[in-house]
Amino acid sequence: MKPSFAFRPRARLDLLEQFLYLADQATVEVAERYFTAVNRTCARMAKQPLSGTPHDSGIARLAGMRRVPVSGFTTYLLFYVPRGGGIEVVRILHGARDIEDLFTREEA
Repeated sequence: MKPSFAFRPRARLDLLEQFLYLADQATVEVAERYFTAVNRTCARMAKQPLSGTPHDSGIARLAGMRRVPVSGFTTYLLFYVPRGGGIEVVRILHGARDIEDLFTREEA
């Protein structure tokens, strides 16, 4: 079976927001490269789900979550949970954001 990846709804929204931001602030070409880079990073992690860095958010339902920089856009971090046969993408965030606060607020 081919390794797969799926996006949680919030991760899909992250991807869309960042695509629109890059298209507006840079160019559509940059935004398209970003979109492709996210998908390639997901495909790579689906094949080797334990290769990302463990990320303990302190939230029980996110136990086992890992993170990895998006290939070619290393200021963006892909947060995922290994699942049978691949990964589930939890969030895609810019590394300058208060990541712990974002995860904590989602649980409130």
